[in-house]
Amino acid sequence: MAGYAPILQGKGVYTVMAPNDEAFTAYLKNERGVNSIEELSSQELQKLIGFHILYYSFDKTKLVNFRPNEGDGATDDQLMVNAGLYYKFRTKSQDSPTIEVVNDTTGLEGSVYHLERFLPVFSYRMFQTKLIDAKYNYEYFYPNSQWTGADGFNVSNASVNEYSIVTSTGYVYLINQVLEPLETIYTELDKNGNYNRFLSFYDEYSYYAKDEALTLDYGNGNDLYQHYHMSPMASIASEWPVTDYTQIASLSSVSYSIFAPTDEAFDDFYVEYFGAEGTGYPAEVTWDSIKPSVIQDILLNSVYASSIVFPEEIKRGDIKNTSGMIIDFDVDAVPVENRKVCVNGVLYGCDVLTPPAQYSAVTGPAYQYKKFNNFLVMLGNSDLISTLCSDEMNYIVLFPSDNQMAYNGIVFDPVDNRLELNNSNLSSSVQQQMVYAHVVSLDGSTTSLTELPLSGNHVFKTLSPDYKLYWYVKDGKITNSFLFNNLINYTGNATTEADVYCEFEELKYRGEDWTNGRCYSYDGTRAQKLFEGSLNNALYANFVPMMYSLRNDETTLFNAFINLLMKGEMIDEESQAIPLMTEGCLMFIPTNAAVKQAIVAGKVPGITTTASADATTADFFAATTVTDLLALQNYLKVYFVPFSTAVISNFPFLGWGEDTEAEGGLITLNSWVEIQDGVMVTEAIHLNVYDKGTTMTVKVAEDGYNGEVEILGDYDYFPFVFDDGCVHFINGVL
Repeated sequence: MAGYAPILQGKGVYTVMAPNDEAFTAYLKNERGVNSIEELSSQELQKLIGFHILYYSFDKTKLVNFRPNEGDGATDDQLMVNAGLYYKFRTKSQDSPTIEVVNDTTGLEGSVYHLERFLPVFSYRMFQTKLIDAKYNYEYFYPNSQWTGADGFNVSNASVNEYSIVTSTGYVYLINQVLEPLETIYTELDKNGNYNRFLSFYDEYSYYAKDEALTLDYGNGNDLYQHYHMSPMASIASEWPVTDYTQIASLSSVSYSIFAPTDEAFDDFYVEYFGAEGTGYPAEVTWDSIKPSVIQDILLNSVYASSIVFPEEIKRGDIKNTSGMIIDFDVDAVPVENRKVCVNGVLYGCDVLTPPAQYSAVTGPAYQYKKFNNFLVMLGNSDLISTLCSDEMNYIVLFPSDNQMAYNGIVFDPVDNRLELNNSNLSSSVQQQMVYAHVVSLDGSTTSLTELPLSGNHVFKTLSPDYKLYWYVKDGKITNSFLFNNLINYTGNATTEADVYCEFEELKYRGEDWTNGRCYSYDGTRAQKLFEGSLNNALYANFVPMMYSLRNDETTLFNAFINLLMKGEMIDEESQAIPLMTEGCLMFIPTNAAVKQAIVAGKVPGITTTASADATTADFFAATTVTDLLALQNYLKVYFVPFSTAVISNFPFLGWGEDTEAEGGLITLNSWVEIQDGVMVTEAIHLNVYDKGTTMTVKVAEDGYNGEVEILGDYDYFPFVFDDGCVHFINGVL
């Protein structure tokens, strides 16, 4: 009646899955509401009966572990590779072309061609390869069938009563149920009616392409189209993952798995997440207010575009989205009627929208709050989202608002789809530096704190890999080390703590903590401060040139020391640098009073003063004379510690807790090489820094120097960090 008798009587070789009469009678009555097969149309019969007829001849072994690439010549080792995962087989079942709108702009309608269906065969080897339980995972999708394929397979919704009956034109398998023709995932979603939001968002990636080959072969004068979805979405409207029928390996293995939230799930999530108070989005459901890129992340967390996915694989955490983050939802909560095996994969129809990990991890505020849209762009351009979503690490993240960025010249250009600084493209490297400047990893950090405290002084080291960049928290307010540098006094600089510190406010996820840390907004009232990731925009990015530029400014703490360096011919005036500093250094800079008093007292080697020298006058150094340049230079080298040999993991601060003495001391620039017993040995003068709980001191380890010298506490013992090193001011000379 369906017209297939001729091909099964010798016009080819086929494999037939044949339901018994009892199964067919039950199917016609329960599923089609008819008493006789004669009541079905010829088109319905072709679709139904054709789904039971497989191209080519497959014995049991081939259906258990189909080898599309190696064929019968597969070795034992090859038989173990992806065993059972080539599970789909082409049938004669096919829908007629449908008339659809193939161009949304013009409204053009066209004939959309539908390719032949593939029938899924679930063999025991498939479940062995996936290391999952066959019965649970098969019956999850087919609750009205039983897993009976322990030594063979089930065919879609049917068990096999008898395998591999040999005929002159192929094989027959006797099965216990009629095989219901499977539809595409797209068709299942569309006909259900509860996934309109999902399909609407998904169809933003939809397009129709004219297929020249199909038009030529089957068009009969009409153009034929195929319905696709563009990357990064899976093409769930197409019956085949590829249109070339010779690519059997792809056709038999590549499938899509879709975890689609219902309309109600979408809207419930909107109200709870985006509609929460303070997010900046409308409280009522208004998906048009959400950026397309944010919606795309939700979709991508609903798509696995590689293979068929079973519930146990999801429970085990095997399935990851395109960002490398685990797709995790309660598979057992999916209603039975919403679990569908489809011709091109499987569909999980979810009553709850489980957001991607980045929505609930410390990246979450960038998605939930409208005011952080530009920082979300930065996160994406920095390639750090997957890192910050890891549940193996804990973070604290600060979030700058769009207003903060705009005040500092950073805005988003929707035309060029990019962030700009003062109308020029903001490079991805600068964006990455800025993101790093807003993130602290609590694993191996400078503190055991897991949140920003509201009292006391605390130091947090940021994630920045290129700089030792810190946050300083003082009595419930925060700044970073680059802004903190502005507190160094000089003529014309009126910066105060109120100018560099700002308030912060914690951001919560559904009233709770984020899954892997804490999040805060900052400077929410003034919207001016922005924690930059480098000193590119600083007036003084390097400390030594800063000292040189202000060498005549007696209001600075370092005026006497820079003049002493110049007396010692340590400064290259053209480059405004210290040539001996070939790398960043930890620098201890004595105050003006300490330097002048030490010179007068004869405590600085290689330099002396006249009897009339007055430490309080501007021309003090005019009354000094260098008596031994080498001795003075060697002495001045002691104030500088190169980072490459420094046995410290962080710059010193109160609560630092590192023991330089136990590690052998900090090697200063005053180092040399000598021969001892015929062996070349490096010798050096060492410094030690002591964290005493309420004060800090520094001391030269070797004899012949002064004792412990206090680090100046006027700046709360926070280090000043520049591109050429870290600076602490000290109250005496070494």
